[in-house]
Amino acid sequence: MTVWARRASVALIGVLACAVVALGAVGGGLYWDRVQSRAEQSARAELPALAAETIPRIFGFDYQTVETTMTDVYPMLTPRYRPDFEQQVTTVVIPQARERKLVSQISVIGQGMVDAGRTSASVLVFLNRTVTDPSGEPFVEPARVRVDYRKIDGKWLVDMIKPV
Repeated sequence: MTVWARRASVALIGVLACAVVALGAVGGGLYWDRVQSRAEQSARAELPALAAETIPRIFGFDYQTVETTMTDVYPMLTPRYRPDFEQQVTTVVIPQARERKLVSQISVIGQGMVDAGRTSASVLVFLNRTVTDPSGEPFVEPARVRVDYRKIDGKWLVDMIKPV
């Protein structure tokens, strides 16, 4: 083989190697885009219903069983959000509920996706909170909250709840 033929074959092998790497990168990018899209679609399909189910459990309570109710809620929260929520419940919610003998019922009026990703998403929830005390007069308070979710070990958990 001549020097020219050897150089041409080395150049051809280099070009083919670059083409294989480029095709692999394009294929990997397309695959990752599909994974992202499917995860977003799954979050958009799953989370509004999950929010409609969890928000009444998180904000609803009866003064007689408020501790048990809140203990049942804690597993729905991310490890990052749970300590803040627990502190708020122990220092504010439980004492006030017991002192004033409050019953809080939540009705979700509507919900919709704000943002969705592979491992995080946000849902806007419109709700009516009906609080009843011993006087028997219910107080209805409309509210909307943004519920941020994070997917941990394949399960969507509440990562933050913010009034809007």
